[in-house]
Amino acid sequence: MPASNTPNSARPEPGRPGGGRGQARQFRVQIADRQNLLDAGRRALAQAARQTLAAEQVRAAEISIVLVDDHCIHDLNRRYLGHDYATDVLSFLLDEEPEAAARRAPGSQEPHPRGAGASLSGEVIISTETAVRCAGEYGWNPRDELRLYLVHGLLHLCGYDDLTARERKLMRRREAEILGIWNLVPHYSTQTP
Repeated sequence: MPASNTPNSARPEPGRPGGGRGQARQFRVQIADRQNLLDAGRRALAQAARQTLAAEQVRAAEISIVLVDDHCIHDLNRRYLGHDYATDVLSFLLDEEPEAAARRAPGSQEPHPRGAGASLSGEVIISTETAVRCAGEYGWNPRDELRLYLVHGLLHLCGYDDLTARERKLMRRREAEILGIWNLVPHYSTQTP
């Protein structure tokens, strides 16, 4: 579901060159908005994607962000992952340098950030309907919930996973660190287990 083929796609926004061992970072972010429930703040969302990639020390990335409703994400989740339910976010890694993938395999002992030095291309599909519903449950602004889903999806593209307790703990710690950029504390970190 390439975002670039939709009439509502935004033009790619190049990332700003910045820090990190003398390398200029190139981040291209496209946003396709296929829902009408939430004004997602596309410019701020694209900037949050670039900030997340920079925090992960990704060297270069082409990212498509697609905003959808629960019905659409349910269909995609069933079609591509075999899960028959709506979810908050789906991530699809479309391309990355082979040596980066080997270096950042889940369970390896490398220091984080796992995105360090990577060049990747991927798509993050987010349900704004889920974001609005969950934001109400947790007392968050829906755009902050959307940002949490974006960070989570981008971390998946960088090699983080949440299938085991150890990996989930690492991923949630990294999410909390990145959300701290915007002075956000994830609602799951304030809940008792």
